[in-house]
Amino acid sequence: MDNSKLNKMIIDAIEKSLEENFKEAETILLQALEDFPENYLPYYNLGVIYIKSGQQDKAIPLLLKAGTLKPNDSDICIETALAFQQCGEKEKAHEYYDKALASTDTAAKHSRAVIYNNIGSLFFEKNDFLKAKEYYIKALLEEEYMLARENLLLVNTYIDVIS
Repeated sequence: MDNSKLNKMIIDAIEKSLEENFKEAETILLQALEDFPENYLPYYNLGVIYIKSGQQDKAIPLLLKAGTLKPNDSDICIETALAFQQCGEKEKAHEYYDKALASTDTAAKHSRAVIYNNIGSLFFEKNDFLKAKEYYIKALLEEEYMLARENLLLVNTYIDVIS
């Protein structure tokens, strides 16, 4: 397998994505899928492109395939969870955030903070403000993550209003 060709395709697609040229990024990655069907990277990167371009429903099967090809990868689990969350499938999202936590090294403080924050958001969306607060605090215990700090302030306001 020619990894240099695949690496170039992935880099080119990421550059197009950063320019918000999602159609060209998609074209490159679809070709990469055809050329390298047993490598998880084209599936993962195309899934991420679809999330960024608001096509979460198209992202999910690709991310699931990436997860099959590279099990227990925390980045794949996080992106899969995010896609499920954005599609309104909160239970599946929570399942994949839990998988991400299980596969994320405890030294990866930022990743763990993001995961806890996102789980907190799932509870917030369910109006379970106390559970959301618990996860935002967990996020902040991992790292001073600004989004978790803002979410904690927001959830505290909701808790104050309803009590």
